[in-house]
Amino acid sequence: MEFIAFQVTNYRNVLDSGRMEVNRITAFVGQNEAGKSNLFDALYRVNPFDQQAVYNLDEDWPVDRWGEKDPGAHITVCRAEFQLTPEEVAALYAAAAKPVGGAATAAPADSPAAGEAAPAAPTAPQLPGKLMLIGIGAYGTPSRFVVEECAANIALDEAKVDMWAKENAPKFVYIHDVELSGHQMELDQLKNRRAQVKWDQLTNDEQTVSVILDLAKIDLNDWLAKGGSAQGRTTRAFDKKQASAFLSKQFQDLWLQKDVSFDIEVDATTLNIFAQDRNVGMPVRLSRRSTGFRWHVSFAWKFTHASRGQYKNCTLLLEEPGIHLHYSAQRDLLRVFERLKDSNTILYTTHLASMVDLGFPERVRIVETMGTHAVVKQGVVSSQKAPMAVIEMSSV
Repeated sequence: MEFIAFQVTNYRNVLDSGRMEVNRITAFVGQNEAGKSNLFDALYRVNPFDQQAVYNLDEDWPVDRWGEKDPGAHITVCRAEFQLTPEEVAALYAAAAKPVGGAATAAPADSPAAGEAAPAAPTAPQLPGKLMLIGIGAYGTPSRFVVEECAANIALDEAKVDMWAKENAPKFVYIHDVELSGHQMELDQLKNRRAQVKWDQLTNDEQTVSVILDLAKIDLNDWLAKGGSAQGRTTRAFDKKQASAFLSKQFQDLWLQKDVSFDIEVDATTLNIFAQDRNVGMPVRLSRRSTGFRWHVSFAWKFTHASRGQYKNCTLLLEEPGIHLHYSAQRDLLRVFERLKDSNTILYTTHLASMVDLGFPERVRIVETMGTHAVVKQGVVSSQKAPMAVIEMSSV
């Protein structure tokens, strides 16, 4: 299944983005406050890996259309298009097709009389060779999936279509915080926070530690309880080793600069993360590593979590992924994108000429500001100076 296009309407400074086609790698270039983050934020909520993420009408409705806000209306915010393969079309119909004729499959009560022809067997339905799955995010209602067209002689159950799509459509992974602090965390406080707020209201640190625990198949309540006994603490020590080894391996698949390992340590309820360059041999707190390194840690672990460690069937939405990386690390990151694009879609925003590869101009989308609203253009030509400065520097 391939994510091929989306459109955002009535969201912050985006009145109507128009339909935006995307490639497996697409760079969104534009000045600050142009609306790049708003596009990603609206798109993310169509199929987030955390299903609690929703739109907030009071926060997200365009301020210059405040008088048109209708709390009772389910106004569409984002429409995302996914192209299904023939195999996926068949799987969708197998899961969501309504029974034909109710009891039509029941055996007849009487056999045909002598000389009478047996009733003709029903012909197999002709499935469409292609099908477009549409993800719709709207104010005041959960996101849902529908199909653009159906086989003429088969009706689909809308609820089953939605269920199948949410299990099979690429999950959106949104990395928007520039920095993971890497400071120590009190797990009992994290437990309380997770009970009080939704995922997208947790801090980047709280999200990342939650991801670490989930990747290691660690239940936070159980882990805290284990700290109350000697046997529990021993078991927890093995859990920490398992988590550390797994996260180190997964990170190394996405970080090409150095050979790094991680050590997850818990003393009572206090969690610390240590990172160690293998050629140095001495661990240091993650909080003492560079901002660019910490961003990459957050990206790698959240991606690992959303893709269940498989690095596939995700749509990555990355804000300024190279902003704190050295030029050589930026080029390494682009090489990682090239490797990931075979089984994922990567959308990212950037102000950096070094993060725009003009060898692929079809991958560039320019976000301009017209008045106070965002407008998106395909290609590498803009009427505004700020995005053109990035494009021109990319060609040097």
